[in-house]
Amino acid sequence: MAQIVNIISGGCIGDRDFVRNKIARMENCLIICCDGGVRHLQQTEIKPDVIIGDMDSIDPAQLANYSEQGVKIIKYPVGKDFTDTELALDYAIKLKPEAIYIWAALGGRLDHALSNVFLLEKDEVVSIKTYLIDEYCEAFLLNGNVSFSKSLGQTVSLIALSPQVEGITLRGFQYPLDDAILSMGESHGVSNIIKEDYATVSVRSGNLLVIRYWQKDIFPEAV
Repeated sequence: MAQIVNIISGGCIGDRDFVRNKIARMENCLIICCDGGVRHLQQTEIKPDVIIGDMDSIDPAQLANYSEQGVKIIKYPVGKDFTDTELALDYAIKLKPEAIYIWAALGGRLDHALSNVFLLEKDEVVSIKTYLIDEYCEAFLLNGNVSFSKSLGQTVSLIALSPQVEGITLRGFQYPLDDAILSMGESHGVSNIIKEDYATVSVRSGNLLVIRYWQKDIFPEAV
């Protein structure tokens, strides 16, 4: 059973070398590709284990070639009720991995990006470490607490996905918090900075989205 599942969605993939190198360092890893994400795998030289979706964005000959290579193909009707990314996530959840990384889920279409963010709130996902990830950042729903080491200068943003998030405590940040409350729609959790070698975020209740940018002062809009 795979301990880590990587889902390749159909949005912006960004730096393909970053994707390839990051996945190459993961052991016991399964690759699930949404059909529109196949174009990304071709350029990163990564072979999928599963392709899932309505197959409206992949060449039939290419799909047949993958099938001949032993790739599992799961096809849904074009008029399906869920995005390909959600279908891939549901498949991944059933495998009960330790962690799920969703690539090419941010950027591009705003509706798809927002939909992917809210997938983190699915009941089945909460018990699995699930990340939206690209060359700039990782985004995840915090359950309990998380620590960051050797991350000095990185930007971390906190966004409430439930009406209220209570008991937010930050240590090692430029703007520390102690048992604070963040309400949905408020922006004062955006753009905090890690100021110590070891920093922590903890929460008592509510759904808190944590976004951590890998490099100091490097964001998508600056490219």
